[in-house]
Amino acid sequence: MAKTLLWLGLALTGIGLLLVIGLIPVGRAVGAYVTLPVGVVLLGMSLIWSMLSGQEEETPAQQPSSTGQTRRPDETSVGGGCGCGCQH
Repeated sequence: MAKTLLWLGLALTGIGLLLVIGLIPVGRAVGAYVTLPVGVVLLGMSLIWSMLSGQEEETPAQQPSSTGQTRRPDETSVGGGCGCGCQH
């Protein structure tokens, strides 16, 4: 999906730039000028999609620690409380 958004965004951005520069005459079809912003939005969506698909599905509390054990959320740290040293 990210590749589809990327290519569609690049195509619309390129066409939009050609319209804005004036290489493609628009005439009375001024609605064609929407291609540039739509292309930029699709490029941004493709970047966000690829960043989100690269993340792991596990939350940090569920990931195994370096010793191979998982840490339960109800465990307290050595300093007590939330682990920031405030001892609450």
